[in-house]
Parts: sequence; structure tokens; C-alpha cells
Amino acid sequence: MKKETNMKVSQKRTAKLRIGALGVITAAAVALSGCAAGAPQNESGKKTLNAIFLPADWGKVVQEKLAPEYEKETGVKVNVELVGRDAIHEKMATLFAGQDSSYDIFNVDYNWIPEFGKGGHLVPLDNAIQDKEDFLPLSLKVATWDNKLLGIPQTVHPATLWYNSALYGDQSMKDQYQAETGRALAVPKTMDEWLTQVKFFNGKTFKGQKLSGWAAQAAKGFGNVHTWLSFAYSFGCNPFNADFTKSTLTTPECIGATERWSEMMKYMPAGANDFTYDSVTTAAQQGSIATAIQWSWGQTATDNPSASKTVGDWQMTTIPTGPTGISSAHLAEWVISVSKYSKNTEEATKFAVWLESKKNDVLQANNGGGDPVRASSYSDPTLTEQKIEGNGAARFRRLPTTLEAMKTAQPRPFFPGEESWETALSTELSAISLGQRGVQEGLSRANDAIDKNLSQ
Repeated sequence: MKKETNMKVSQKRTAKLRIGALGVITAAAVALSGCAAGAPQNESGKKTLNAIFLPADWGKVVQEKLAPEYEKETGVKVNVELVGRDAIHEKMATLFAGQDSSYDIFNVDYNWIPEFGKGGHLVPLDNAIQDKEDFLPLSLKVATWDNKLLGIPQTVHPATLWYNSALYGDQSMKDQYQAETGRALAVPKTMDEWLTQVKFFNGKTFKGQKLSGWAAQAAKGFGNVHTWLSFAYSFGCNPFNADFTKSTLTTPECIGATERWSEMMKYMPAGANDFTYDSVTTAAQQGSIATAIQWSWGQTATDNPSASKTVGDWQMTTIPTGPTGISSAHLAEWVISVSKYSKNTEEATKFAVWLESKKNDVLQANNGGGDPVRASSYSDPTLTEQKIEGNGAARFRRLPTTLEAMKTAQPRPFFPGEESWETALSTELSAISLGQRGVQEGLSRANDAIDKNLSQ
């Protein structure tokens, strides 16, 4: 997903928020905004809100369906721009530094909440939601900074273990596995069981496809950290001390997790060190992998008959447990935040709340917009009773696993310097996976770089 050059940009972002020549930044913000600052009305005299969302399915459904519906219901027009992840962060940093009111609403990756929350740039939304008890607790927790809710959760997608059920149900494969390992082939519950299966499947042929044992995001700059985190958390590795003043990557737990992740990399497809979310999705669609660590909502793409050879085949389970019996996935989540500098904060807040009503939470999921953030949506028959046309498999068969994973999932280290932390760690993980450094050396170098950043 993110490239190395984007991570270099990330290191500059924080500096923009801290220092920056405000006059220059303000001018840049106006140039970037593409619209008159604080334009509260459209040509018909009605209020207009300006919003930026990610060009993922949840951003597209807001732009194409929900924003037009909101205008019909309220008369308030919402202009929705779709902007890439890094560009959203950069634009927010620039606009906030200049206290620019051009945009009212932002789609926010939750790990930015501490950064922009510490800067005081987001509107607290605690009193806006009247039914917080229906939201998944973790989804609200990672939208909160300094005891203030600074974003309304829009979509969650924890990492899950994917497995090809057609492969696991094949009698010939079952017999071979029993003969080679002395065990019955079953969905793995532990990291050790999973490794045994990955080794077994790697190089086998199934339905004309030569298999790799697994796949996951592994590209430097984003993917490798997010995959590594599911190993780290399940091995009991905590990357920081309690107050985020010191990196703790060289603990036995973190070393053990990284050694297992590094060993597993041997059984990924060729070119794995460049694998992004899309690479994993494509491999799953083609049936060229046996298992994967992938975000839950990605199952939608494997059930697309125009692109996938494995419609209905991919099932999910929670991340296998590590040595201490822990199963804990890396959490991905996007929220909807309101700019403190908006001239329409009240109306923007109303729109954000409306977007995540019970009805619209289900509607977004039903249109491919990630997994729901409300507990009630997981039992809504609109989702639970749907079948894949012409296949018969449940379209939202992943939802029970998503809900289970959300009980023990953990976010990225939740502090204002998370983006620069990812940069430092990703660089060393890449070197480890390429065989340029050993695990302990790489983690030690990452520790030193992170501690240096913290001291600054």
C-alpha cells in the first residue's frame, strides 16, 4: 500500500504540525483545498459541507449514495472528495496548521487521532452519539484521545486468518496431510499448527494451481508492520513501555514473534516483500495460496465472480494463538471526524452521526463498505441472511469471526508519534525479511531509531 517515499513524507508531517511557517502553510492550504474557505452555502442558498473520504468502498458509498440521500432528507449538500490515505493526512496537517476552514469533515485512520487530538484540531463528539452502547467498545476506544471522542467509527476490519475451505475439505489433501504429519487436517488454532500446515501446503498443486503456504501484506512502509503486529500481539510482545517513552522491541516476546514471522516469510509467494493488500487479494482470488493474514472485509473481493476463481471458498478464523495462548489481531479502523476550524461544526456533526445510524451502518456494509461498527448490525438479517447469487454461500459469513476478533484485537501503538514509529520499524523488518539483517540485530537497530525519535 504505502511506498517508501510515502513514509519519508510521514516523517515530515509531524514537523509541519509542530513548526512550519504559518503564512506559507496557509497559502498552501488554500491552494490544496480547491474551494473557497468556509463556503457555508451553495448557489441555492442552502448549507454546504465539504468532506474528504478515503477512495475505498466506504468512501465511495458515502459519495455516491449517502451524501445525495442526506441532501434529499435535509437540504444540506455534502461535497465528498475521495483522496488517498497519505494525501488525507498531509492535507489535514496543512489545513490545521493554517486553521483553514475549507473542509468540515475528514475520514481518519484511527492512528491519527492521538496526533490531531493532541493538537486540538478535532471537535469532541461525546455528546453527539446517544446510543454508544451499540458501538463495538474497541471501535470507540481508538477514536478517543484525552478522554474525548474525536471520531465516530465508520468501519472496522481486524486482521483474520483466511483459509481456503475447498482445500481444507479435499480428501486427497487430508490423506496426504495425515500421512506426512500424523495429524488430521483441521483449521489451525495455534501458531505452531499453522506453521506445520503452511510448510505442508507450500509447493503442492490444487485445482491446477501451485500453492504457496500463505500470503500477507509485507511491503516496506506499511504492510510489513501491520502483518507483524498480529504475530507480535499473539506472542505477548508489547512494542513500548506503558507511557510510550521507551521502545521495547528487544524483549524475548518480541524477538520470538519476529523470528516466527521471519520464518513464515519463506513460505509466501515469489515477490512477497512487495506484497500489498491488493497482492494478497489477487492471490486469494486465483487460489494460489492456502492461507492468509488479511483484513476481514477483503472477503468481499474473493466472492466477486468477475474477478475470482474462489467464490465462496474463503473462510475465516481468528489469528492462531501464540505460546502464551493469546490470539490478538492487528486492528484497522476508519472514523469520521469534524474539523475544529469548520464554520459548520454543528451541521457537520449531524451528518457524521447520521452516517453511522443503525440503518446506514448496515447499508455501508451491504455495499462493500467494510465491516460494521455497531453490535446490532452483526445480527441484522439484511446481512446475515444474504447468500452469494449462484453459489449459496453466506455473503457475510465472516461477521461472526470479525466480531470475535474485535474482542481481543489491538490497535497500532496509540500515541502521537505512531507514523514515525512505523517508518523506523518497517525499515528494519524489510531488512530482516530480505536476509540483510538477523532478527536481533534488526530489532536492536529499530529500538535505537525509535528511542532517538522519542527523545526529540
